[in-house]
Amino acid sequence: MYRNLAELAHAALTAESVQDADAIPALPLRLDSATSATVADTCIRGDLGFTLLFHRRKDSLVAEELYFSTREGDGAWATAEHLSGGVMGVDPTNSRTVATLLNSRLLMLFGESETTLFTGRPQAEEGDELLRFYTLLVNPKAGHLGIEDTSPGADPVGDRTHKPLTSHVALFVLFPGERFTVRAMARAGAGSQLLGEPQELTGVDPSTLA
Repeated sequence: MYRNLAELAHAALTAESVQDADAIPALPLRLDSATSATVADTCIRGDLGFTLLFHRRKDSLVAEELYFSTREGDGAWATAEHLSGGVMGVDPTNSRTVATLLNSRLLMLFGESETTLFTGRPQAEEGDELLRFYTLLVNPKAGHLGIEDTSPGADPVGDRTHKPLTSHVALFVLFPGERFTVRAMARAGAGSQLLGEPQELTGVDPSTLA
C-alpha cells in the first residue's frame, strides 16, 4: 500500500485530520521482504504535523522514526520529512515488555528530545522555535489520555482535551513555555475516570533562549 515510511507518515496525518481511522493500517505494514512498520502515534500542533513510527529492521531490531509535515493552503499535508530516529533498546509493541517497564504504573516517560523547526508563529524569532518532544509509555488499562494545558495564561477550564491512543506510546510536541498535565483515563459510563498519577510535561523555558 505504501512504498516507504514517509508515505505511511503522510497517510497517518491525513487520517488524523479527517478522523478516518481506517486510513491507517491496523496491522504492521510490510515495506519490503524483511521490514514492517506501524504508526505509534500522531501529534498535530497548528499547521505542523508529526508522526511517530516503529519498524523492525532487517537485523530484527526495533527502531523508531519521527516524521513531520506542514499543512498547505488547501488543508492538505505536504510530503512528510524525516526528523529523527534510531534503534530502540526495547520493543514497545510487545505488551509483556510494556507491562514490565511500567511495573504497575499508568504512565512513564519513555523519551525526550528537542529540535528547532520553522513554526511561523508570531512569537517565533525569524519563524524558528525550539520544540520539545516527549513520548510516554501508557498502560493498556488506559482507554485514552486527558490533557490539561497548564501554561501561563491558559484557560483552566477550556484548555482540556482528550487524546485517543494508537499504541502503547503517546507522542507530545510542546512549544516554548508550554506546560501540559497528562493523565491516563478510562471510560466510565458516559464519562471518564482518572487513573493513577499525572505526568507533567514542560516546553523549553523561553527565558533560556534569549
